[in-house]
Amino acid sequence: MTLGRIPGLRHLPEPLLALVLIFAVMSACWPRAKVQPFTAFDQPFYLGIAYDIGHYGRFTSGYFFDRDLPDAKRPSAMRFTPLYPTLLAGLAALDPPFSRAMRCLVHSRGKDPACRRDALLPRLLQFLMLGLVYFLIWKIALQVSSSRRTGWIALVLALITAPELLGYVNYMMTEITALTLATAATAASVRGLAKPRGAWWLALGGALAGLAALTRPAFFYVFLVCAVAGFVIATCHRMRAAGLRRALAFALAGAVVIAPWIIRNAVVLHDARLTAGYGPDVLVQRVAFDEMSWAEYRLSFLCWLPDGNGMGSLLFGEGACHRFQWSDRPDNFYAIGNGPLKDEVAAAAGGWSHVLPYLLHNEILPHFFKFSMVTISLALRGAWIHRYWGLILAPICFFFTWRAIRRGDALFLVASLPAWFLLLFSAAVSVNQTRYNLVLISPFALSGAMAIEALLRRRIAPRPAAENASADGASENRSFMLQRRTN
Repeated sequence: MTLGRIPGLRHLPEPLLALVLIFAVMSACWPRAKVQPFTAFDQPFYLGIAYDIGHYGRFTSGYFFDRDLPDAKRPSAMRFTPLYPTLLAGLAALDPPFSRAMRCLVHSRGKDPACRRDALLPRLLQFLMLGLVYFLIWKIALQVSSSRRTGWIALVLALITAPELLGYVNYMMTEITALTLATAATAASVRGLAKPRGAWWLALGGALAGLAALTRPAFFYVFLVCAVAGFVIATCHRMRAAGLRRALAFALAGAVVIAPWIIRNAVVLHDARLTAGYGPDVLVQRVAFDEMSWAEYRLSFLCWLPDGNGMGSLLFGEGACHRFQWSDRPDNFYAIGNGPLKDEVAAAAGGWSHVLPYLLHNEILPHFFKFSMVTISLALRGAWIHRYWGLILAPICFFFTWRAIRRGDALFLVASLPAWFLLLFSAAVSVNQTRYNLVLISPFALSGAMAIEALLRRRIAPRPAAENASADGASENRSFMLQRRTN
């Protein structure tokens, strides 16, 4: 039974039906999503900066990175991008319980267990954002496949991830905001390519991509690669003028959105970059994983599967995978990168301002083959979104992406290639996790829907032929019997 056949829903337009399905599933799953304290994961980073924006009018690094300074003395900084902390600061002004919970976190430096977790308005906004993400996935699938059934299958597949994504709704972190902006940028870009005069849609896509870059720095590099690829493809295309207009619209709109933040950094901090400070920390943690032996490298493909830790212990002994996991043991790769290796690199480089070039020239380029191979392993680690959901759909999406490259299917490639690039980029520069790559949900769901649609067509297509053959046979039999009677 489809939604359109349920009494009371059959006369609703399809977009409204999609929203009914989306929010019905999300509303059923949301009460089960865990609400962590504000000290969990990266929440103190953004909440601390949001507090400083609201109380001192400055964008800082937050209390977490300036523990020895009193609140009023924290200097302006550019360690993080501005959009999400600014959003939290604005929501705190409208939600007094959230503001009080944020103040308790900052004043206690995250050490007071009595601090509350109130954040009704931010969580409600992120809940609505996630609903928009699922709606846009449905629209992208409809546009790319030109099939209503494929669009609905893609939406159902995407909604399977709701229990995991609703967990991020409850966090004061960038995941849902970045996912919303990136998915909206993809939807606008796909529509812009599908329409004869789609430059305005591409401009909207570029602006949204710029906002995503101001939410998570990794999307800045996605934007740059997409802009350059757009110009390269446009110059090689037979409709060069139209292609160049679209590429220029995308690139210019994104640049206009990002430029004010870089100008601010240049004027206030004399550093015309998007961010500074956090990247070296993350890259050191990533380079630590290159220390694994080749035997450990082979084991990593097992240990980073869903339930891989248990399978590793079962097959190779208790604790076989502990070096790859988050644990308190000092010999796991993350602890090495976040501890002794960080100190060694900072000392050898002559300070944190020189860490990035030091790592590039002394750790990455001289061992580039090992670095590349570990990047592939870490990329797989970040691809298993919602565990076995991602494990099943990732190879299907890879197949359809490869097929789209061979066929020159621009719409599918716009929907999938940026997400694949982000997966590899995150694996190359950070300790990759699935939450960094949630944009893969859209191409995964689209590819899964296309695969199911192909199977359905293969099963349905022979039926008319068989029925026609049976009808032809019955007709011939009737003609033969009539001829015998006549004779």
